[in-house]
Amino acid sequence: MKRRMWVTALLLAGFFMISTTAGWAASAPKIGSFDLQVVLEQSKAGKEAKESFKGQKEKIKGEMEEKGRAYKTAKDELDKKKTALDESARNKKTRELEQMQQEGEKFVMEANAKLNKLSNELMAPIVDKVLEIVRKMGKEKKYDLIIEVGKGGIVYSNTENDITKTVVDELDKIVIPKK
Repeated sequence: MKRRMWVTALLLAGFFMISTTAGWAASAPKIGSFDLQVVLEQSKAGKEAKESFKGQKEKIKGEMEEKGRAYKTAKDELDKKKTALDESARNKKTRELEQMQQEGEKFVMEANAKLNKLSNELMAPIVDKVLEIVRKMGKEKKYDLIIEVGKGGIVYSNTENDITKTVVDELDKIVIPKK
């Protein structure tokens, strides 16, 4: 009798586990993913922003190179005339050279800050639109969760649930106002 009760209990437990597992599988969450970097690299808006940024970066790089050449010329001139100059003149030229170097370093710091600000200004409206598209897709296609692959620390994602291409296509349909 005890044995029969144990077998019945085990069978009931087994059926309970199977029905619970089957019910869970039927209601598995729908999870999607997208890669923001890929969207920015492949979309028209992202490519335009990148080109605009590249143009500004090249302009600043040219200015940096010009300042670098001026510094090198002044340094070479000082090195050549160092022995011919008296101590007062040599000290004056050395201070001028140090000032040029400080101004160059300040220029580089300001240029980097300017480029960071420009990058944010160019990309912010695009990222806002991408997030708007993803939210809309999430609601319309009944996703429970959509993860941005680059920020989420995702190591693997099934490509069946990758909506990156769809996001790029939707973003390309939108005109994003430029600041």
